[in-house]
Amino acid sequence: MYLTWTGNNGDELVIADPYVSFPEPPFRFVTHEGFGGPEYDVQTLRGAYQDGATVQNVRLMPRNLMVRFLITAVDRVGVEQKRRRVAAAFNTRYGHGTLVWTQEDGARYGLRCRSLSGSPQFLAGRKSQGRVWQEVVVDLIAADPNWYDADALPIILSSNTGGLSFPAAFPAFFGVAGSSMEIINSGDISTPIQVEIPGPCTNPSIENLTTNETIELTLTVASGETVLIDTTYGGLYCRLRSSAGVESNAMQYLSEESTFWQIQPGVNIVTYTAASGSGLVTVKCPSRYTGI
Repeated sequence: MYLTWTGNNGDELVIADPYVSFPEPPFRFVTHEGFGGPEYDVQTLRGAYQDGATVQNVRLMPRNLMVRFLITAVDRVGVEQKRRRVAAAFNTRYGHGTLVWTQEDGARYGLRCRSLSGSPQFLAGRKSQGRVWQEVVVDLIAADPNWYDADALPIILSSNTGGLSFPAAFPAFFGVAGSSMEIINSGDISTPIQVEIPGPCTNPSIENLTTNETIELTLTVASGETVLIDTTYGGLYCRLRSSAGVESNAMQYLSEESTFWQIQPGVNIVTYTAASGSGLVTVKCPSRYTGI
């Protein structure tokens, strides 16, 4: 078991289990807290003369975590250099980092979080530091408390579509042929999707047949252009990226029936269709877990 912290500055700190063989780990894991189930905000409503209350909603609260580890080096100069490295990697001013827990069976779970005020703490006293080592405590907060599958691969949906062309013989086929795929969310909570739809295509649509929800656009995507969709709460968007890499808002092309749906726990049947064009549509939807 070991932890990997990737700071917003791009530095990667591997915090290794001291009891497991690992090539010269400069950071040795001691203990952690907050990796299990999150706290819940149970919202209730109580009517006149009602015994107890009626649960209206249950929301997950932000996750608070603590990681304690040791800095090790060959001399005090090395310890001080690594202290500065740790401080820079956990600098919350520059945004979120990613914490990945690699478990003994090789499964890897990630969490986007940032350090709290006063972290990291380089503990003082003879019990917390020596000439070639230093104990560190980092307090983190994850606004989204759900862990996700850090090794989830993108899912590819292919589409071979067609419509009516002229001159045409009748009866003619006006329907659209697309691609469907079974997507399994092995987690215990819904997970958002990130979709890339490359051109050329016309009126692309991606639908979750399991929940009867769709994201449908009315536009023609030229060759070299790409539609980008993200259904993450707080970061919803639909954009059109030009062949030059410039992104513009494409929310106005969404149909009135469109909803920014998510993959539910269990089996979901997802389909991609378009009035014309063909291509490989990429869907990213790593399973999410309330605790690991």
